[in-house]
Amino acid sequence: MKTVLSSRMSALFVTVYMLGTLFLRFLIEPQLGGAIWISVALGGFGLVFLWALGRARFLNFEFLFGPKNEQEAGT
Repeated sequence: MKTVLSSRMSALFVTVYMLGTLFLRFLIEPQLGGAIWISVALGGFGLVFLWALGRARFLNFEFLFGPKNEQEAGT
């Protein structure tokens, strides 16, 4: 059985994930001694992870892009 989150749950998941990774980056960056590229790499990895979840159809990105066609929009 394939698990797919609803649009609202996907939005909540992405929001919590992004805030969590941002908080983690703020905690780790002062300990890196000015190596900002590591923080940028962590942020890039976080975005690639979200992309992979969307590509695997676990996340539903309708909250960003809208329904795929007009029939799904209910018009």
